[in-house]
Amino acid sequence: MNRTRMTVLALASAAALALTGCSDDDSDSSSADLESESSQEAAPDPAAAEEESPAAAPKEVEVTPPGTRLKIGEQAVVPYDRAGATGHIGITVTGVSDVDKAAFDAALGENGDADITPFCVEFTVENADGSDLGGSYPPDLIGTTADGGDPGATVFGADVEGCAEGQAPDEFAEAGASYETKRLQGAGPGASVAGASYEEDDYEDAPIVWTP
Repeated sequence: MNRTRMTVLALASAAALALTGCSDDDSDSSSADLESESSQEAAPDPAAAEEESPAAAPKEVEVTPPGTRLKIGEQAVVPYDRAGATGHIGITVTGVSDVDKAAFDAALGENGDADITPFCVEFTVENADGSDLGGSYPPDLIGTTADGGDPGATVFGADVEGCAEGQAPDEFAEAGASYETKRLQGAGPGASVAGASYEEDDYEDAPIVWTP
């Protein structure tokens, strides 16, 4: 009798231990699952962090003083404020080339003048401070003689094949980004265009002038 009771108790104790072991394993597994879910929820989203990061502020630049005279190939840095786009740009006049007179007269139509000889001012525009100037228009450069004087004619708002005004690309928003553009200009009888001047805003009374 006693021997039978002891056997039953031993079996019951073993079953209890087995149940206890299963309970501990389930508890450990549940804790691990909760820790894993918590880690996944807490992990930062790189894309969201990038979206929330503020845009870099434009860097400070030194502007070229009014009245500065430069050689073709040298850069001037000036403020830019047109059509809601503001910042600073670098302007480098890279050369002046001849333009076909017949094409020029055709482009001007009734506004043409037989006494005007056409020239093309070629220059590069650079984003100087990192402001977003995407899609902005280039500055209006005016042709000058070789010594920086008035060539006797000024042309506005005309393009011919080979001398058309370009526009900043949409991604023109980083310091150092640049694009090439051109400006059609003219000279009166006995004169020619060999340089250019920048006369906008603060430079109206004392332009920046590029000469050979």
